Amino acid sequence: MILVLLSSCSGGAPPPGADTTGPQDVTDGGPPPDTDDRDRGEAGTETASDGGSSDVQAIPIPWEPGPPDPDLVIHDGPFVQELNHTWNEAPWHGPLVALVGAPAAWGWDHPTLVTPLGVLLQADGGLEEAPVVPGDEPLVDATAGLEAVFVASASAFFRLDAAGAPELIHEVPEGDAILRIQGDATGVDLLTTGGFARWNGIEVDFLPQEFGEGTAPTAALRTAGRLILAADYYVLEVLDEPGRQVMFPALTLDVEVGIPVAILPAVTLPQPLDFVLVGTAGIAGYDETAEGWARVDVPLFAGDRVPLVGARRAVLTPGGGFAVAASGGAFRVVDDGDGPEWRVYAAERWVPDPDVRDVMPVDDGGLGQLWFASAAGPGWVTRAEWTLEDRMAHGVERILARHDRDGAVADSHLATPGDLSTNIPWDSDNDGGWTSYWVLAECLRWTVTGDPEARAHFDRSLDRMLSLRTLTGTDWFLARAVIRIDGCLLDDCDAPDDGEWFLSPDGEWWVKADTSNDEVTSHMFMMGQAFDLCADGDQREAIAAHVRGIIGGILDHGWFLLDPQDMKPTTYGQWDPFYVNTWPAGAWGDGGLRSAQILGALNLAIHVTGEDRFREGKRELLEAHHYDLNVTHIGDPETYPFCCGSGDCDELGYQAFVPLLRYETDPALRDLWMEGWRRMDAHLRLQEDALWDLANAVFEGDAPDLSRSLRWLWRYPVDLIRFPLRNEGRMDLIPAPEYYFLRDPDALFRMRSDGRIVPEDERPNDRHNTPRYQVFGGLGAGVEMDDADLLYTYWLGRRYGFIQGPEN
Repeated sequence: MILVLLSSCSGGAPPPGADTTGPQDVTDGGPPPDTDDRDRGEAGTETASDGGSSDVQAIPIPWEPGPPDPDLVIHDGPFVQELNHTWNEAPWHGPLVALVGAPAAWGWDHPTLVTPLGVLLQADGGLEEAPVVPGDEPLVDATAGLEAVFVASASAFFRLDAAGAPELIHEVPEGDAILRIQGDATGVDLLTTGGFARWNGIEVDFLPQEFGEGTAPTAALRTAGRLILAADYYVLEVLDEPGRQVMFPALTLDVEVGIPVAILPAVTLPQPLDFVLVGTAGIAGYDETAEGWARVDVPLFAGDRVPLVGARRAVLTPGGGFAVAASGGAFRVVDDGDGPEWRVYAAERWVPDPDVRDVMPVDDGGLGQLWFASAAGPGWVTRAEWTLEDRMAHGVERILARHDRDGAVADSHLATPGDLSTNIPWDSDNDGGWTSYWVLAECLRWTVTGDPEARAHFDRSLDRMLSLRTLTGTDWFLARAVIRIDGCLLDDCDAPDDGEWFLSPDGEWWVKADTSNDEVTSHMFMMGQAFDLCADGDQREAIAAHVRGIIGGILDHGWFLLDPQDMKPTTYGQWDPFYVNTWPAGAWGDGGLRSAQILGALNLAIHVTGEDRFREGKRELLEAHHYDLNVTHIGDPETYPFCCGSGDCDELGYQAFVPLLRYETDPALRDLWMEGWRRMDAHLRLQEDALWDLANAVFEGDAPDLSRSLRWLWRYPVDLIRFPLRNEGRMDLIPAPEYYFLRDPDALFRMRSDGRIVPEDERPNDRHNTPRYQVFGGLGAGVEMDDADLLYTYWLGRRYGFIQGPEN
């Protein structure tokens, strides 16, 4: 397996001399097997008390960035926040065939939902199904007009009043079948397999127009006294309505449009167009000339830019755009301040089923709603004006309501999928990792706002983080998670079986063992910033004891984290030179990453304790085992191919660099650390993730593109239920950059064809340990993610001035 992975990542054989079958002997702690291309230079040879140069001016610590460039600052102002409403909120969960707006006089507060068997009428504040349509045929369509609602089966169409009483209006001749009906203030049009007809309120008038053998009208538009028809062989006919004379000759449409389903006039998004034709295979824009319609080149309508095919319906939306219902979901064109683009509404976050049959805009007195009719019932999207600070307040409320478990923060499980009221806070393998973001978010929020609530949250969750060590009964071990036995709500309170657990010395807590380097790294990432920015005197002493115990234990135990149950290294608790420099998983994988982790942890230990043993430990790793050079090669696919495209390596790398750069006193070493960071950031920045860009700004790397950060913050989903989102049917996706395929050429990492990432709320809900290119997946509707990742990112930007609050 090692050989296969290496070949797929680096495109060549294993490094010379590497033993790919097992551990190699450690002789003098020399360089990893693949160091021929590394320039050792002068690094790691002259050391001072902190492992750096002895004749240079030390850098004051902790490192804090200077004032940001005003031209780069994000200003938190109003933006359009889209909110999803899916099947768990919908009052009815069956298949729908259409949506229709009831006459205003009926006083209904949302679209009429049309099922194959009837119409869901509003009554007494709820819905009740209308009587089955006479003839007992399934309904195929519905429309509003002439102050009534009309429904149609294949053979007939009916008028319904507000009480749901049906009246038969017309039956089509035998052999004919109704495909669509569409109404207006003066009548109802019928598109049938036999042609086109109109009911004017008194009688049905058939249009004596030949479409050709085997053809039928599939879309119609009445505008400016004309009737425009599209038939299923890509032919448009424009007729003068009073005399019904052909005004323009028939126009053969481009084949890539497919069978037309809608003709939309006076579109202004993505650009001004007289008409837009939406078909089953694509979209085309036209301007009208004296000779007829002329096709307009619209980049957003290109075959690799339209996200979905299989269109069923399309409607104009407020603001000059339009929305499309399709067989794989729904999509609309918007410009929310970042240029025209498609928004895609996929199952299960946005629509209950990908089989979307109809779409309808609704004026709610604000920015409007968009409703969908799917095979599993209705869904709808509301648009509201928020600020990012509004969004952060929502995130805090979510965590307090459903994710705070004795101060620890992680996913919440839902006893009823999709129903947030049935949540049960849950432990995880990475309680420390996920809680660290929450602790820092509230710490940073407190430093910016002085909000006592944020301070209280910080105090409570810092105590829980510290208890992950103190409840183990050791000075040096920390738990993955702890569960309070008294009052436990989880399903395994009596004897957890999802990993290695033991009882705390007082018998009141379950303690999860086999802790990994991930957890140690997250604790060090968080504890230093908490120590500097928010901790009081007692908390600083507790943090110092925490760091002293954990890192002192790792140092004393030969650079291993030992499990107290058997005093053996945990599965992933190694920072020793053999693992880092020789064992294939380190030498070709995360050796550079773990070098940064332990060096950063030692920097923090020196900072909070001042103890010489941590300086000596750092000196040993630099002088005898070249951990400094390992750090400079983080992100290099030739040196560390197994980390290529790994979200774990991305996140743990960032967390490791925080104490490494924040507490480094030697300018020469900090330059080396920045070399490693820049190499890693060259890949991270491709993901357009606000955390990576803000981290680069705080570290004082090169100027970040914070416009991408703003977009990431805007599009971070409000709904964090971890719905499956597959995106298989999207036509606008291309492979992610090469680095994210090197380790696994079969990885389903994708980005949009316009060069942007797929927005956060169109992908599965994932944390920063998953690349932003992961567009397939999801843990299911029975899990909700917390907001801590987002909160930390935003308040990090606020703390250092890269994001200005809405009041500024």
